Amino acid sequence: MNRSLAVILAALLLVAGGVVHGMYADRWQTSSALDDAVARVARVPLTFDGGAGLELSTESAEYGQAGAQGYWARSYTKNRQSFLAILMVGRAGRMAVHTPEVCYRGAGFDLQGSPAPVAARSAAGAELGAFWSATFVKPGTVGAELQLLWSWSDGNLWDAPKSPRWKFAGHPALYKLYVSHDASGMTADAAAQSRDEFLRAFLPTLNETLELQ
Repeated sequence: MNRSLAVILAALLLVAGGVVHGMYADRWQTSSALDDAVARVARVPLTFDGGAGLELSTESAEYGQAGAQGYWARSYTKNRQSFLAILMVGRAGRMAVHTPEVCYRGAGFDLQGSPAPVAARSAAGAELGAFWSATFVKPGTVGAELQLLWSWSDGNLWDAPKSPRWKFAGHPALYKLYVSHDASGMTADAAAQSRDEFLRAFLPTLNETLELQ
């Protein structure tokens, strides 16, 4: 994925989340659980099995609007395919209320079909997490067919409930993960295979660092 496009998309997700859900404010002081989660986010390594990442520039004000107290945006490369990953952590009330369909549509992207569930598994078949997956296309723009995945974790494996706000209500810390890649010119099967290979290599390192169970 073009790095400039990755930065724009990262900012888009964050700003839209802050605008739409700016009325949700933290009502409690930072807990030790949230402090620990923020520290874990910072410890996620840039390298993983067969892949490497590059830190992207971030704007603290944009992440603050989204309710994130720990965060990063990175461009990862695996098998010569680039992926944008955005990881955030904050209070559940802020992290759970925003999904990407609204902001991508607001930026001129058309959602193709409906979000579909995706189960990520290791090479040995072990469960790594559940995600929502959707394809967004920007008409008239070359190279703007994006396959996007998103999910949440309250300390357990990644989960993609239909109502995350209710599922995670009251949790002192909630992780949110976005993973996207440019699927332009790829068949649906090829895009899915590339996505699954990335998750299979990336998630074990991420899950271990965040101490997900």
